[in-house]
Amino acid sequence: MRIVRASIFSFILVAFACFLTSCDSPGYGTVLYQILRKLKFRVVEISAAYPARLDRCEVLFLQALDKAPTEKEVRDIQDFVNTGGTLIVAGNTKVLDGLFSAFGLELQELTARLEFSERIIEAPLFPEHPVDDLRTKTDFVIETIGREVAVLYGRADDATIVTLRDGDGRAYFIASDYLFSRSGLRHRGNAAFLYNLMSTLPRNARIGLADRRYYTLETKPPDPFVAFVFRTPGGLGAIYICLTFFLFLVLRGRRFGKPLDAQETNRRLSAEYVYAMTALYQKGNTRPAVLRQIRERFKADLGARWRVNPNLETVPFLEELALRGGVDEDGELRHLMADLDASVNISETRLLDIARRVEAYRETAKIRRTKLTVGRSL
Repeated sequence: MRIVRASIFSFILVAFACFLTSCDSPGYGTVLYQILRKLKFRVVEISAAYPARLDRCEVLFLQALDKAPTEKEVRDIQDFVNTGGTLIVAGNTKVLDGLFSAFGLELQELTARLEFSERIIEAPLFPEHPVDDLRTKTDFVIETIGREVAVLYGRADDATIVTLRDGDGRAYFIASDYLFSRSGLRHRGNAAFLYNLMSTLPRNARIGLADRRYYTLETKPPDPFVAFVFRTPGGLGAIYICLTFFLFLVLRGRRFGKPLDAQETNRRLSAEYVYAMTALYQKGNTRPAVLRQIRERFKADLGARWRVNPNLETVPFLEELALRGGVDEDGELRHLMADLDASVNISETRLLDIARRVEAYRETAKIRRTKLTVGRSL
């Protein structure tokens, strides 16, 4: 029953790998990336834009590297495995010599290509879905240099897939970049081996996948735009021009140095202020005099009209006017004379209103103007 389940799953995985062949583009990711995502792993593709962050990964998967990691990167990978991480390396080029030798292994080139690899150990490492044959298509085998390892697949004395423990972690070394390639995953045995290998990892593990190139913060290539701006004369010149223009906009209209005294050309002197206030005060005191002049002129005109002495007080003057025929039925003349006799300070608006009423009454009563003989005290 287990063999049937393994066969069915391998068939599905192979079909899925074939389907993803048409989707192997930067928009979809590699086939290996898509398969790992389908297996519910959190996969991060290591690239120049997203360099490796080993402190955030539980598994480091290096597939078919064509550039050798630096010595510092190799030491960091060793520390990652030693502290409990899982390393999977698949490749058959000499650029991996430094990484293999760091774990006591060595790549040996064959005289003839090894198309298939057989399971070496009698008890399979993955007993639930054992795989007896893998299609590796490799020109290299793995030799151990005084290191105890478990040989999983190979041919006779030649090992192609080995595993070892290092500290608290485990590493898998595969002398084949064909095994997990698009073409390699079409084979049922290769797909089943990938499934078995991934089943040893924690559920939803975070995997850092480096395909072809392994980048870190120290080795990632500089951004082309940043390199142009900060490492070329033209870019530095553009920065200088922009900075100068920015300073011009910020400091435009500013003056530096000792502050100058404020120039108040329109400010009045103290003497001018006193003169202006005096003129306003004198103007305010002329309104009672103007009112008195209007009253005397109006009384003179009324007296000439009805032959009444204008020097009489207001009440006797009005009584004489009534005796001599002066008609004041609506009391308008009496109210007008009362306003003309106001002793309180009168406003300019009130003064103009009284003057208009006097002129209107003079027009209504047909009173002619006479020459005023009383002296003006303005």
